[in-house]
Amino acid sequence: MMMLGVGAAAAALPLPRVAAQPGIGDTPPPGPGVPEAATQPAPGLLFSDEFNAPAGTPPNPASWYIVPQRETIRNPVEWDKPYNMGRYVTDQEHVFHDGNGNLVIRATRGEGANIQEKYASAKIVGNWRGGVGTTWEARVKLNCLTDGAWPAFWLINDNPVRGGEVDLFEWYGNRDWPSGTTVHAKLDGTMFQTHKHPVDGAWHTWRMTWLPSGMYFWKDYQPGMEPFFTVLSNSLPDWPFNDPGFTMAPVFNIAIGGSGGREPAGGTYPAEMLIDWIRVF
Repeated sequence: MMMLGVGAAAAALPLPRVAAQPGIGDTPPPGPGVPEAATQPAPGLLFSDEFNAPAGTPPNPASWYIVPQRETIRNPVEWDKPYNMGRYVTDQEHVFHDGNGNLVIRATRGEGANIQEKYASAKIVGNWRGGVGTTWEARVKLNCLTDGAWPAFWLINDNPVRGGEVDLFEWYGNRDWPSGTTVHAKLDGTMFQTHKHPVDGAWHTWRMTWLPSGMYFWKDYQPGMEPFFTVLSNSLPDWPFNDPGFTMAPVFNIAIGGSGGREPAGGTYPAEMLIDWIRVF
């Protein structure tokens, strides 16, 4: 997303059974781009949220921080100026459990003279952080693929000196930038590797395994599947992800406007992201 102050509705489909998802610790056999270490079973869950709370309740405050306002971008281009970015809010209209095992992040359109006044959405950041040797996985449905929306599932270390960001998926309502997956070795958007990958409105499980050798990405992983994207360690001139003690936290959000969303007037709102679960092991 690269929105840390340094400047980054589809029809419902049948719900797959959660039991059909790969079990904790499933890993592929070694193959091109997959090191032997990635085939060893994970020891178990380190962090998870199944979002099974009662309808209308907010995310567990022990696990999640609801970001109260949109970030200010340093040296912004026109679309990243405050009046062209929808605001983040913390109320239970915009981030809540639906009572059916999902957390909902909702974007809405109201009244106002500009995008900031008219559009509201939400962003949550995990209070738990994990380091190298972890696998991150979340099952998500995007009923928000509409003009102006900018949904993402990502990981962040916001250290201003040596931070990093990993976007497991990102979709852009500006209709110009291709959706996909990106590893940012700097928070200013100047050093990254990206892979164009389709993002749609169906349920999908997005997975990343973070090893000393690099980062490996899957969509709807099954045992034996090759990653659709691999970023090897030190393949960028800066590589903070192997620094001692380097950790990242999970983030889910729908941004409205900004450079990735741009003009939302032609979009369909309210728009929602549904999160079935997140698991780190």
